[in-house]
Amino acid sequence: LSCNPFAPDIDEDGLADVDLLGNPSSIEGFFKLFRNSYELRDTTLYGQLFDRDFEFAYFDFELGQEISWDRDTELNISFNLFQSVQQINLDWNFYTQLDTTETEAFVIRNFNLPITQDEQNTFSGAGRARFRLRRQAVGTAWKAYFWFDDSDF
Repeated sequence: LSCNPFAPDIDEDGLADVDLLGNPSSIEGFFKLFRNSYELRDTTLYGQLFDRDFEFAYFDFELGQEISWDRDTELNISFNLFQSVQQINLDWNFYTQLDTTETEAFVIRNFNLPITQDEQNTFSGAGRARFRLRRQAVGTAWKAYFWFDDSDF
């Protein structure tokens, strides 16, 4: 046993059992990874949440129409957001709906999203997110292939 705290003994298992960022093989782990990727402002983590054929959509009340875009556009928009703000706090609240099979899930979940751009500007939004998730098999990662945002931003 080592007595030097700056040179501890090696733990062969390390952090193998610790789920720090979120394990998307569960629905709750998917949302934990989502929250952490937002709060860390990390598009590498964020990109792991979406299938190649992913589509994001929301209703633009000013235009009176639904707006949508693909995965690459979502990652680009998120990258720009992450780079232009000081802090993001994403609080996932209760599930309004959670229907799952072994490989498909339909999830509606409420959230709060305060964003601090700088010392003078903080924005806050809330709403519901409707997700369609899928995975290849039990135990593999859930990935979103559709997200409809019902928020007040």
